[in-house]
Amino acid sequence: MSDAASGGPADDASMVTPAMQAAIGQEAGQFTIEIDADLVRRLAEALEVDDAELRAALRCGEVGTEVPPWAVLTHYGRLRPNPVPDAPLRGLQAADEFTILGPIRIGDRLTVVQRLADVQERIGGRVGHSLFVHHEWSYTNQHGEVVARTRRTRAHFAGKHSGE
Repeated sequence: MSDAASGGPADDASMVTPAMQAAIGQEAGQFTIEIDADLVRRLAEALEVDDAELRAALRCGEVGTEVPPWAVLTHYGRLRPNPVPDAPLRGLQAADEFTILGPIRIGDRLTVVQRLADVQERIGGRVGHSLFVHHEWSYTNQHGEVVARTRRTRAHFAGKHSGE
């Protein structure tokens, strides 16, 4: 028996609810991070970055020294998307995107603001009815300049998905 015949939603019924639609564009919390030379050094080691000039600059740890854009990843584990109203609980991370808009320096205090950027729906296709939820974080430095954006997309499926 199909979902529609059993009283559940039909496969072509939209998964986007009014509450979900209303949440798009809304800020969903913020926190502050500091670009710390020691954390950037440790990440550079983990990434096996072979840059003697960068290593020397990080050893000095002089505030104001520009670091590679990937320095925002020192706090990446703190990026947790807030729940989206009415979105299916099961989902998987489908993509991450980083946009660097300005220089990032040792000692920068970045205010990270989260928002629900967009929701896209796909009806049909190989994996069936799916919902793509786009979360976005903006990084604003102590001078009021947005220096980076991170966008994470989670895919949700109307029914069970085999992962193929």
